[in-house]
Amino acid sequence: MRVLRERGWESDYMTARSRANLQAPAAGDALVVSGAARLGPTRLIDNLEI
Repeated sequence: MRVLRERGWESDYMTARSRANLQAPAAGDALVVSGAARLGPTRLIDNLEI
């Protein structure tokens, strides 16, 4: 988050969830990390499965 702020991004949220059901993850769950951030008037929303 600090690196994003240093580069001009304003983060809205970032969260890690269970890939199977998007609920709070349990130990050993496959994860999906989702986030949204703004750079000027543009908002980027993305996710990454890990």
